Amino acid sequence: MAEPFTFGIPLIARDTATDWPLVEALLGLTLRSAAAQTDPAFRVVIAGHDQPAIAPLDRRVTFIAADWPVEAVRADNLDSGRKKHLIAQRTLAEGGGLLMFLDGDDWVDRRLVEAARTVIPAGALGGYIADGFIADIRGHRAIRLPDERIFDGSFQRLCGSSVVARLVPEAPDALQRDPHAVLHEHYRWPETAQEHGGAAVPLPVSGAYVVNSSVNHSEVHGPFSSWRRSLSKAVGEAGFPMDDDFLCDFGLTSHEVAQAVGCHLR
Repeated sequence: MAEPFTFGIPLIARDTATDWPLVEALLGLTLRSAAAQTDPAFRVVIAGHDQPAIAPLDRRVTFIAADWPVEAVRADNLDSGRKKHLIAQRTLAEGGGLLMFLDGDDWVDRRLVEAARTVIPAGALGGYIADGFIADIRGHRAIRLPDERIFDGSFQRLCGSSVVARLVPEAPDALQRDPHAVLHEHYRWPETAQEHGGAAVPLPVSGAYVVNSSVNHSEVHGPFSSWRRSLSKAVGEAGFPMDDDFLCDFGLTSHEVAQAVGCHLR
């Protein structure tokens, strides 16, 4: 029997979003991307204060409601962290398995689930995506990382949608039970895993960090928000057009992207 795989999506609250319809449109693309997996045996758990008004992917998608009051968005993104914890607890309660936290605007390689099940060895803490792209959704351009002109580092150092952890409910050790809760920062995941005596392996797939939507938390809040907003200009100057050949690897088409966000992005 295949090891369970869960995509966990922490969703911003409607009352704190600058453009809720755009949040829903971007989430729709993320779910389309997940739905295109070559290995269809996975589920999606969305945690939020407000259930998004999107067409359901299928029975693999579950929404769980946050049970605390909506608060103003903080630079440290505490709300997202609490929702990730909620997702992790649900995953553990239902048997554990592989869990990837996925921002509600990023895209995943169609081979991600298949690769994670194939490449992450038994006993390993999980895997991470070192190869990927920055995708400017307004400019319809992308660039592969690392790129010394923009970001001279691997994908997981920039994008939070890059780590797959193995959760083991019966493990007595906290690290084995939920690596996300112990290792924390995605940008140091492989190093931190090694420091704790565990292993995290690179996955042979790509990721897509979507920028320039105006609703991405890291573009609006935090110490690096100004720099992250500048990425779109750099990608526009040095990147390549996001055509169907590129988008196909993430389960999307140019038409779907344009149709989903065209009426929202200004």
